[in-house]
Amino acid sequence: MLKKVSLPRDLWPKRVDWMGKVVEVHVSVGDNISIGSPLVDVEIEKAILTIESDVDGVVKNVFVSVGDEVSPGTTLLEIEV
Repeated sequence: MLKKVSLPRDLWPKRVDWMGKVVEVHVSVGDNISIGSPLVDVEIEKAILTIESDVDGVVKNVFVSVGDEVSPGTTLLEIEV
């Protein structure tokens, strides 16, 4: 089963138009990861948010690169659970 990892929509519930910038991708396709593993760092309004895994699995696809602009709901990567 593939689990999509997306940028959370609920970071700023009162704002729907915010954007972030990918500043680091911690994983590559084929990496084994566990719950709590850092996946992607996103800068949002001068704060760095680390997206962590909530499952154990293997990274199957990475859809973002450093420098990419991302918005709420953007799929960052997929993990085979």
